[in-house]
Amino acid sequence: MSTKINTAQLQLWLEQTPSKVLEVLSKKKNLSSELLFLQGEAHRLLGSFQPAIATYAKALKTSVQAEERMDILLAMAACYRTLGIAAAAYELADDALKMAAELEYEEYVLRAMQEMGMALRAWGKLDEALELLDAVLAAYTQQKDYAGMSFVCWAKGGIYRLKGWLAEGIAQFKQAIKYAQKCGDEINLAYGYCGLAGISRIAGKIDDCVNNYKKAEKIFNKTEDLFGQAYTNCGMANGLRQQGKYDEALRHYNKADKLYSGIGDKVDLGFVKWGRADILKRRNKLPQALADLRAAQELFDHSDEMRGQILTKLALAQVLYALGQIDEAEALYAQGVTQAKAEGLHTYLESYT
Repeated sequence: MSTKINTAQLQLWLEQTPSKVLEVLSKKKNLSSELLFLQGEAHRLLGSFQPAIATYAKALKTSVQAEERMDILLAMAACYRTLGIAAAAYELADDALKMAAELEYEEYVLRAMQEMGMALRAWGKLDEALELLDAVLAAYTQQKDYAGMSFVCWAKGGIYRLKGWLAEGIAQFKQAIKYAQKCGDEINLAYGYCGLAGISRIAGKIDDCVNNYKKAEKIFNKTEDLFGQAYTNCGMANGLRQQGKYDEALRHYNKADKLYSGIGDKVDLGFVKWGRADILKRRNKLPQALADLRAAQELFDHSDEMRGQILTKLALAQVLYALGQIDEAEALYAQGVTQAKAEGLHTYLESYT
């Protein structure tokens, strides 16, 4: 079998069974930049973002084709912003944009703008993110690229959630779901359900939240997308927690904890610990809640995840106050609210969730 045919087979496996790609490539030495990129993609699709970044970096060292180099830069950017390292993600996407603009590769210009918008979104620079993503959405709409339209609507829904525009966010997530269904994109559909579920929880529509996470769970469980599975378990746990189903919620938090720990996603692991601490607090297990929140604080403080930093400060303040550590509680609470207002976020008002 020729190298070309092997590569085509690997491309097919990436869509459903990326573990097969790793299995095949792990047995080979001196991989070409093309095969290293596919190996990185397999890691990324399995949710192993740190190994993916390391593999992409190896590919970038030997890659000479412009399209391949831009693919690598954008894939690395996606990994970094998923891990909450938004500044690095933005720089990589900006490098890809400069290359694409110089070569007049319109497809890559749009992809780079999209990734820059996503990095700005993760960074908390929401208005700048919206400006870029709106431009990308206009281009995708003109091209009738429904998968791209679905992704950008999902991203915008998340921004609207952070801005407190809940009705507008719900509409965006529903549009993302509609576009994903139109083009048969199961993964975009699953993330659309997750987005709608998450914002429904903030809006107090808890049954809608849990039901949409269940729809996403059915899709992710048929894939090897460990990040998607972890994301859904954490979100489901949040919804169940608000329904008062604490034992069931804890099972999902613990599963998400294991999955996120396994793929090295420290930022999202922080949200798991934050949510689990809320149940422990409500059960008057304050020392255990404090331990989870201290762990979450450390995880968030090494990232650009402002929302997680703020929510954890506020939750820590409540637990510390109950434990009689008033001075630290007061200081953390004030820091959380000040940080939220400085960043233009309203997450300090989400204490009821």
